[in-house]
Amino acid sequence: MKKKSPGYIKLQGQARNSADIPGLHGIKTASSLFMTKEERESLGSAMDFRALGLEARREKDKFARQDAVLEKFQNNYSIARERLAARINKNRAMMELRHELQERRRRGESPDPEGGGTQEAKPPTGEGSFNEIELRY
Repeated sequence: MKKKSPGYIKLQGQARNSADIPGLHGIKTASSLFMTKEERESLGSAMDFRALGLEARREKDKFARQDAVLEKFQNNYSIARERLAARINKNRAMMELRHELQERRRRGESPDPEGGGTQEAKPPTGEGSFNEIELRY
């Protein structure tokens, strides 16, 4: 038995828009039928300059807000990068200090020859080399 689709359902290929219907291209409204040529030309160039100014102001305000958000982001980003760089430099200095203390311990020297006073950690050298460990069995 053959299936038949109901007639009230239109598929995509069966639907028609106004461009497909002949005779609908030149429809005119009642008000457009009684216009003179000058009125038609003035309607084509008519523009509400107050509305345009309002829209232009809204667009400028929108872009100003976007610029402010972008500037705030860049400022926060640079502050975060500075904090991260400071933390990395501190960790590198601490790592070098620990390596130096470990080396002194291996040699049998006292870890703090100056007598227990805290001193400034020297800045990291940036070589990235670690002490070699020799294992003896």
